[in-house]
This record gives sequence, C-alpha cells and structure tokens, in this order.
Amino acid sequence: HNPEVALNKENSQSAAKLGWEYLDRGDLNTAMKRFNQAWMFDRDNVEALWGFGIIMGQRASSEDTEQNLQASIKYLDLANSKANNNYRIRVDLAYSYTIFGDYLKSNGKFPEASKNFQQARKLFEQAESIESRYPLLHSNWSILEFYEGNYLMAKTRLDKAKSLGFKPDPGYEKELQSKL
Repeated sequence: HNPEVALNKENSQSAAKLGWEYLDRGDLNTAMKRFNQAWMFDRDNVEALWGFGIIMGQRASSEDTEQNLQASIKYLDLANSKANNNYRIRVDLAYSYTIFGDYLKSNGKFPEASKNFQQARKLFEQAESIESRYPLLHSNWSILEFYEGNYLMAKTRLDKAKSLGFKPDPGYEKELQSKL
C-alpha cells in the first residue's frame, strides 16, 4: 500500500468533482482545467476522461466541429473502456457518435455517417441492457432515430424519455412532430 498513490487518487477525485461542478455551471474552460488536474494526479481517472469527452462534445457546437467530435469520441471511448458497464458513459459516447454521424451526413460523407450511426445504435442497445430506465438514453436515442429518418421510432423513444421524467427541447419536439 503506497500512501502517495492513495493521496494522488484522492486529489484526482476531488479535482474531478470540481470539474463536474464547473461543467454544470457551463464554465467549460475551468471544468477542463479541473479534469486535467484530476488526470495529472491519476491517468486512469474515468471521471477525468469522461469530463474531457463531454467538454469536447460541447465545444464542437461552436468551434472545430470535426476535431472536437473526434476528440469527444476518443475520450469517451477511453472512459468507457476503463469503466465497468457504466451506462451513462455509453449513452454519452453513443450521443457523440450520433452527432458526428449527423455532421458527416450533412457534409455528404454517407458511408462514414452510417458507420457512426451503427456504432451509436450498438452503444445505446448495450446501455439499455444495463439500465433501461435512464431518461437520457431514450432522449438521445430519439435523436439518432430522427437523424436516420425513423421519425415514428424517434417519437416512441422521446415519449419513453418523457415518461421517465425527461423534459425535451421544445424545438426538437416541434420539429419531430412536423415529420410525422
């Protein structure tokens, strides 16, 4: 038992906890610094990798979309490989694949988009087999179905998320309704 390793793990967990708090407040830069600090203390900290993945995914909506989505997938995939059956990480990873698939599709890269959508579906299915009552699973899966043109299934998934207490984006709900 090495006390230094234990202290590093403890410091890493504290930094990661702060990372989530800053992320919840929408302060991506400070959150990234805290997750980076967590990772410096413990290279295997799943929370740090997960945080990196979430932040890169959020940054993709405003800058360097392709690079940030690829980084998001990379970090979430690493977190997923280190976490033992964490359905929440799988849902976040599946969502990044979904968004990247839609990005590729909108740029005319249909075979690549399709591969990303298939990977997302596989991850959603795995997450559902672990915890089927996670609202974000069904909400994010609804978006995948929407992007693939399966509007009825998208509505079924969204209705399931709502039945579990999820409050959907009214704009998405309206757009989905217009496709039915």
